[in-house]
Amino acid sequence: MNLEQFLAVNIFQFFLVFARIGGAMIVLPGYGEAYVSPQIRLVLGLAVSLVAMPMLQSHLPQMPQRLDIFALLLGSELGVGVFFGSVARVLLLATQSAGMIIALQIGVANALVADPITAQQGAVPGNFMLALALALIFVTGLDHMAIKSLIGTYAVIVPGVMPPMGDVADFMSRTVADSIVLAVQLATPFLVYGVVFAVGLGLLARLMPALQVFFIATPLQLLGGISIIAVSLTTASIWFLNSYEEHLSNFLGQAR
Repeated sequence: MNLEQFLAVNIFQFFLVFARIGGAMIVLPGYGEAYVSPQIRLVLGLAVSLVAMPMLQSHLPQMPQRLDIFALLLGSELGVGVFFGSVARVLLLATQSAGMIIALQIGVANALVADPITAQQGAVPGNFMLALALALIFVTGLDHMAIKSLIGTYAVIVPGVMPPMGDVADFMSRTVADSIVLAVQLATPFLVYGVVFAVGLGLLARLMPALQVFFIATPLQLLGGISIIAVSLTTASIWFLNSYEEHLSNFLGQAR
């Protein structure tokens, strides 16, 4: 192999690795946020691809001779990267969904503020829980685990082989379902609180028809909700981190 062939093969392998890793960086929590500069994501994707390429060379196919096959291969790798990043993103958004449920139960669902993570308006508890979950991912080192799991996808979805779209769709649908279940689990204390509080208001309105129950109940509802947040926030955060780690470890376990 002469120098020209050596450079061509290595450049092909690098771009093949970068297609999957760069695609994941577009939507991966913490890296694909709206406030993260595209230049930073590009540099980070290039750096991770450069480091990971030597250990992934055995998984990479031979350089194709036709341009259309090469473009199809790059597109497939880009789709795999976006798929992995979307899995992590869907799990993260469970915290925002839980926050929306909490906001509805404690009476602040109409208090909307701008969310820098999703670049849209959302309820205060949802934005708070989303930002907290994202910060905890980096504090606990789960961002490193996400990169390791991304490398582990090469043992699950081999480059050069078309991914089984039925399995991909099934896995994503199960992830969305798990995200919804996780959101309900995180907001369970507030669902119980909301039901008990509503029943209590109904009984109070029956016993004292002349009493303005909503005038009295609104501040109590908010105060009780804040108190439950203070008590249950640590447990909810640990529960989310464990679930996030468990789902990403599926790819990491395959790599082992």
